Amino acid sequence: LRLGCLQDDVMLDPDGASRKGRAGLSNLGNTCFMNSALQCLSHTPPLTEYFLSNKYVNEINSGNPLGLGGELALAFGSLMHSLWKETASSVAPRSFKSKLGKFAPQFSGYNQQDSQELL
Repeated sequence: LRLGCLQDDVMLDPDGASRKGRAGLSNLGNTCFMNSALQCLSHTPPLTEYFLSNKYVNEINSGNPLGLGGELALAFGSLMHSLWKETASSVAPRSFKSKLGKFAPQFSGYNQQDSQELL
């Protein structure tokens, strides 16, 4: 039984054999709220598997005039791939923060925010 593990060589080994998913996020100012939320999302196995497998790409509805054109999903997917590289130790989530600020202006600056507001 492997509770909470990710499948297909994208997993955290209990004995510490794998480094995948152990990357930290650089603070870009007052972005601790964002980093903590992103780390929680990154370690939610079904969500992580969905983004690392790129299944989400085929489900982006870029033609929806009320949507974001898939830009935020693509930025999150790219960030997930960076976080789960075997060699990653720290990742600066600049691109994701930029896209987030574009579509949710309250997160565009470097003011302190609450994680639950981001989620």
